[in-house]
Amino acid sequence: MNECKPLVVPMDPNIRLETTPKDYTASKEDRDWYVRLVGSLMYIMLGTRADIAYTVAVLCRYLSNPSEQHLLAAKRILRYLRGSTNLALTFRGDLKPLLGYTDADWGGDLDTRRSTAGYLFNVGSGAISWSSKRQPTVALSSCEAEYMGETQATKEAVWLRSLLTELHVNRSQTQATIIFGDNQGAIALAKNPQFHARTKHIDIQHHFVREKQDEGLVDICYISSAEQVADGLTKASLRDAFQHFRTALGLERLITRVN
Repeated sequence: MNECKPLVVPMDPNIRLETTPKDYTASKEDRDWYVRLVGSLMYIMLGTRADIAYTVAVLCRYLSNPSEQHLLAAKRILRYLRGSTNLALTFRGDLKPLLGYTDADWGGDLDTRRSTAGYLFNVGSGAISWSSKRQPTVALSSCEAEYMGETQATKEAVWLRSLLTELHVNRSQTQATIIFGDNQGAIALAKNPQFHARTKHIDIQHHFVREKQDEGLVDICYISSAEQVADGLTKASLRDAFQHFRTALGLERLITRVN
């Protein structure tokens, strides 16, 4: 697809992928091609291209029996990458204290009605850790989905703090790592244990975030949805919103010098 027409976003926000109908079986050639392609895209995503993390995570759900719709969605990423091969994850200036963002798309998976949660951490101008993953259980509200997403982000923050300490670059060791979320209810659940009656049905592991807040390791803070960087890890976006997300990741276009 080296001669394909480039696209500006990796996934069409107007299309929602679903499980292939039971009466359809993908050919071995299509299935093998799809698996190989998604594996290659995952390698790129894990390395430097967090901008395709959500799309790759969605495509991974259909490895066993991809339909024509899934094949076209996979080719769309190639068209997007064709137009952005000169993007590079760039770090500028001094290292800054670890900073995180977390968000969730409530019930976004049409097949299971599970939510997709994402988080992003940076130490200045560029991202150093990111994730886009469908949650293992169904959330009963957007607040609950965001709260469970905060837990996963908190786990990553604790690990990154430990790693940065070992590398002697953790300038905020005595300060809590700020993690921005855009759901006031989820932030209240994380900060205030008085909401016990509303959280009795939530798996106990997700109250981990409260414990780490009490210990002063993380601090969940509010940020408006318009400034929520992690939004691009939970859903497909239109051009302007996606470019804002990509810039926040620290992806910049390399300038080719001609001698």
